[in-house]
Amino acid sequence: MKFGEYLCKNLTSEWSSQYIQYEDMKEILYEFQSKAPLINEINQNLIRQQYFVDVDQEFFQFCEKELTKINTFFAEKLAESLLRFDFLKNEFEYIEGNGEDRHLTVINKLYKSDQSDLNLSNENKMKLRESISKIRLKRFQKHEHIKLNDFKLGLSEFYLMLIILKNYQTLNFNGFCKILKKHDKLFETNRGYQWRMLYIDSASFYKSIRVDELINEVENFYTNKLANGNRSRAMERLRVPPLEEKHSSIVTFRLGIYLGMILILIPLLILLTLLIYNNQSSKEIDWRAGLHLYRSSFLIIFHMILFGINVYGWSINGVNHILIFEIDPRNHLTYEEILEISTFLMVLWLISLNLFFLLFYYNIYPFIQPLCLTILLILILINPLKIFYKNSRYWFLKKLFRVFIAPYYRVDFVDFWLADQFCSLEIIFFDLEYFICFYVNENNLISSQSIHSSVCNGSSQIILQSFFQFFPSWFRFAQCIRRYYSTKEKFPHLVNAGKYLSTLFVIITNALRRFNNFDYHQNKYENPFLYLWILTSLISSIYKFIWDIKMDWGFFQNNSNENKYLRQQIIYEKKFYYYAAILINFFFRFIWIINIFIHFNSLFGEYSDITGFSFAFIEIVRRFIWNYFRLENEHLNNCGQFRAVRDISIRPTHNLNQNNLQQTQNDNTIITINNEIPMTTMNHEQNLTNYSLIRRKTNAEEFIDEINNLLINNIN
Repeated sequence: MKFGEYLCKNLTSEWSSQYIQYEDMKEILYEFQSKAPLINEINQNLIRQQYFVDVDQEFFQFCEKELTKINTFFAEKLAESLLRFDFLKNEFEYIEGNGEDRHLTVINKLYKSDQSDLNLSNENKMKLRESISKIRLKRFQKHEHIKLNDFKLGLSEFYLMLIILKNYQTLNFNGFCKILKKHDKLFETNRGYQWRMLYIDSASFYKSIRVDELINEVENFYTNKLANGNRSRAMERLRVPPLEEKHSSIVTFRLGIYLGMILILIPLLILLTLLIYNNQSSKEIDWRAGLHLYRSSFLIIFHMILFGINVYGWSINGVNHILIFEIDPRNHLTYEEILEISTFLMVLWLISLNLFFLLFYYNIYPFIQPLCLTILLILILINPLKIFYKNSRYWFLKKLFRVFIAPYYRVDFVDFWLADQFCSLEIIFFDLEYFICFYVNENNLISSQSIHSSVCNGSSQIILQSFFQFFPSWFRFAQCIRRYYSTKEKFPHLVNAGKYLSTLFVIITNALRRFNNFDYHQNKYENPFLYLWILTSLISSIYKFIWDIKMDWGFFQNNSNENKYLRQQIIYEKKFYYYAAILINFFFRFIWIINIFIHFNSLFGEYSDITGFSFAFIEIVRRFIWNYFRLENEHLNNCGQFRAVRDISIRPTHNLNQNNLQQTQNDNTIITINNEIPMTTMNHEQNLTNYSLIRRKTNAEEFIDEINNLLINNIN
């Protein structure tokens, strides 16, 4: 493998702009070589040599610029790592000290309680207090155990960042060695080797051993403090995942089996349907009931398949969805595993649907099948056994719970991303009313024709459907309000909340339109709520489309340069993908307009269930496309902040600031980096001595800001 390809595969994508620009430097060398004068006469040899001397001056200036960039970035990350490790050690002391203090406080409060409140003997009082003490201490120990596990996770993330930083050193050093060696080979000289010996071998980003020392310190800290001296157990916890996703042959094999079963079951389903349709003696299939009972589960499974394809696309294009979703990089599902699960569920769905038609053919309780399928899917999700990737399932359930209690919990990216997916699955909430009402009537379990409940007809049906439809948009609306509460930023959070509020108005006006259809069934044009529904739908669609393009995808930036109407940086290979996505998103956002014509056409109105399913299918495809560019935009934001690992904190923020401030005031703590801060190059060594003494701020962000200011001042 060529080094350029190796570099692209092994670099940290969030830091990509800070690595050596190896391919650019290689192109420069080849361009210089192609323009070199040919040797036809003796005096032209001198001209050629002078040409290469002039070229070297320009090339080595580029190398110096790259070395300055790398040294400077390494200085920032090393300083950040030193501060972070100091912070983590303080957190551990806080957990230990605070835990012991609270432990003693609980016991003292129990044994100093007022005895006059209990009409019991002294012996019974003592037994009661001991029982209460044990219960409370168990709860307390469980809480402290959770905090300690969070600390272990935070330390393992810090260890991962150190490995990434060490990899940054190695890749850049190898990059300089390779490009300078190529320089000497093309120009038939040794000036590249001399430049490397003079500047690269003594460069502080390469010469520094502080990262290796930090790695050893973290390993020893984890072994001694958190693993009871068991180094093998400590290293297992600190294990760094491979830079490239490893493929499991057994997963690939199972995925192939499930895909093969799908290819068999689909023709079987078509054949069975045609057989029943052509058999005049069989009863007519209640396809409307079957469609309502099966379409939601199909759309969920289909959405999972598309999400697996999303993950594949992100992986091959370097979009770090693992970091964006705050997933444990040591234990997460690959795209093959997601596709394995989703295709397996699709096999179950197709088997159930085939059985549904087969039981209809023989008139043997067909409507038991959709209920059994739904129960099976729920059991697969919530079962406590270590099958079907239990950790991932429980992670999903935890995030799902956070979506449901949005106003009462801090909202992270994965929370509102997941709620956005529900907004595209609005039909499953709409069908929830039908599913509940259908199986409330016990006769439907033993009948081959659906019997509608009297409770779920007319106005009560509209109310229930609208009520359930409210949930997806309400989740996102509540999340936006919570984000505003946490940040006090009106833009974008309150403006974003208005987008979901507009969807709620669409649901309300649509419900009113449907209510009044009974009164205006003779002339639907006279229904005033029809035009109100069209107006709110139009406003909501425009609102959502603009937000998609401008805010979620980050397009139409002023500094887009050659990426016209897009943004300055793009990841995916062809610009055509971006322009096509904008047009598709526009078309799919306004496809509901077809509903207006269906509303006035009684022939198409009879098949509104099918058109509703078609619109839901299209919306899921739109969300599939949306996911690519939404994650790309978030990834580029992380790249702009050079955020490559999760930042996990244990202590409450207000305690952190107060304790750090008090410690700074008491001991005037100073972080001394001394000679380990990388110098930029050549004449900048003396200027960067400002790094030697940097006072610790009350939080990491202020500290890094100070470093950035020093860097800018010294480089300028």
